Amino acid sequence: MTPTTMKEDKPIARNNCIKIYLSDEELASLSERMGQAGAKNRSNFIRTMVNQGCILNVDLSGLNKLMFLMSNATNNLNQIARAANSGQAVRAADVDALRRDYNALAHEVGEILRLVTAPARHSLKY
Repeated sequence: MTPTTMKEDKPIARNNCIKIYLSDEELASLSERMGQAGAKNRSNFIRTMVNQGCILNVDLSGLNKLMFLMSNATNNLNQIARAANSGQAVRAADVDALRRDYNALAHEVGEILRLVTAPARHSLKY
């Protein structure tokens, strides 16, 4: 029986089997990379590597700090807007605090973009 999978509503028949031999170190490296990518199926992992060239596993846990900074900046902006809309004077210290929050937020976004767009630390060697 030939394994099939669906791609864009069309079944893909996979009727070519390959067999490779790996040293203990190479198998350990393959298992480690599968773990880093969060892959549970060796065939799918290898197929993805063949078709896409690499697998990116992005840790987005740093977004918690970004969400905290966004919340602070939004709260400060709402307080300033409320004061301005009610005819109250807006204090320069409040605007400075908002500017600081915004700059911290912009810095964190830049760091996340730097990490996400950084070249892969591991390259395939063949």
